[in-house]
Amino acid sequence: MENVKTTTPTVLHYATIALSVLLAFLALFFMDEGTSALTDLFTPDNLMALIIYCTPTFVISFFLFKYLSKEMFKSESILLSLVIGIPLGFSMVILLLFAIKG
Repeated sequence: MENVKTTTPTVLHYATIALSVLLAFLALFFMDEGTSALTDLFTPDNLMALIIYCTPTFVISFFLFKYLSKEMFKSESILLSLVIGIPLGFSMVILLLFAIKG
């Protein structure tokens, strides 16, 4: 039986998740054809979109990391939680917005 030494996640792990989710949102934001500068992000509509997209995506990535960190090393679990969590979170928000729009 293989023993995996696990340590408790630190603030650095959570900051990495938050920063990665924010960078993924910025990439999604700049894909929009109406966006020309970073200052466009600071309009009320775009700040609301930031909250709507990033909050569930961070929560999904956070819980995936908490679960996966018990099963594997921290560097592997944080990478896997981001690779799964970011597309899953954004997809869920987009599908929810489509469902609400009708």
